[in-house]
Amino acid sequence: MIDWVLEAVNEAGVSHITVVANPHHTDLAAHLEGKTALVYQRDPKGTAQALQQVPAGELRGRQVLVVNGDSPLLTAASILKVIHAHQEAEAPATIASVEDPSRDDGRIVRGPNGELDRIVERKDASPELKAKVHEFNVGLYCFDGSRLVEVLDRVTNDNKAGEFYLPDVLLHLKPVNVVKLDDPKEAMGVKDRIRLAKATDILRRRLLERCMLEGVTIVDPETTFIIEDARLGDRSDCGPFAKLRPGTEVAEDVHIGSFTELVRTRVGRGSKVPHVSYLGDTDLGEDANIGAGTITANFDGQQKNRTEIGDGAFVGVDTMLVAPVKLGKGARTGAGSVVTKDIPDGATAVGVPARVVRRKSS
Repeated sequence: MIDWVLEAVNEAGVSHITVVANPHHTDLAAHLEGKTALVYQRDPKGTAQALQQVPAGELRGRQVLVVNGDSPLLTAASILKVIHAHQEAEAPATIASVEDPSRDDGRIVRGPNGELDRIVERKDASPELKAKVHEFNVGLYCFDGSRLVEVLDRVTNDNKAGEFYLPDVLLHLKPVNVVKLDDPKEAMGVKDRIRLAKATDILRRRLLERCMLEGVTIVDPETTFIIEDARLGDRSDCGPFAKLRPGTEVAEDVHIGSFTELVRTRVGRGSKVPHVSYLGDTDLGEDANIGAGTITANFDGQQKNRTEIGDGAFVGVDTMLVAPVKLGKGARTGAGSVVTKDIPDGATAVGVPARVVRRKSS
């Protein structure tokens, strides 16, 4: 989740990034090691206290962008929108907001002239305020760093949660510039597994829509997932319930059938891998045909092994290729064969275990 936030911030052109983390989140710290600067909030007591962990010298004289780490739906475009508005307004602080009647979060309360008066956190909001106000704080801020340092210590924990809220710093940085974002989904903070599932689905749809706008045909976006580190070439297609796992590279004009799974596998131009097949750790040449139900048995109990299938090979249905094994160019297997030894170029093998019954004529 933090990677989505960092990607958006980097894409927006932020030059120096520091992540404030809980020291108990050791997996997060290990993941960020070497990627970005990291400081720890050892006794977490709110977002203002989190920002206090960053040395004041790193904030003074700079424009300071603050983003919640649990906001993977924020886009670089929205971050840039806030940064540019902050620069144009020359205000001590700029924040982002959204209108969303379905939310229950930090509410933005405006004064009689529409200016920001204060932000009331969910636990402190009265029923009347909850019913009336539906403009919410996104958790995306841009500050004049020098002004921020001057007032950060003035934030108190006089609230029901007993926390030092970063939005309270805005009480001392008037006037505050407020930028409304168009998509309220960007403000979603992922605080539980329910929101995680919702955010994952939104990000999945964004990826699919981006691909479709670039010319990819996706027949059923509701059931399509894009996986990192897999490539599908031009004019190639995948049937229903196909799964291309990381390390898979499919060349041009390839057909991948339904219920087919590929992992760490390269498929050459013009080849066909029809339905209900599994190719793991496989190098498949060009213009080859893999019969339905074919499996490359890539794991011997201790390590993964590769299978090589040559150009123009024809693999019969329900063939099992026990790696490491090589099927030569133009070679063929009969239906139901179990291949445990290399098959030469142009040869045909059948049986369990498979034996060569016909060799390429010289």
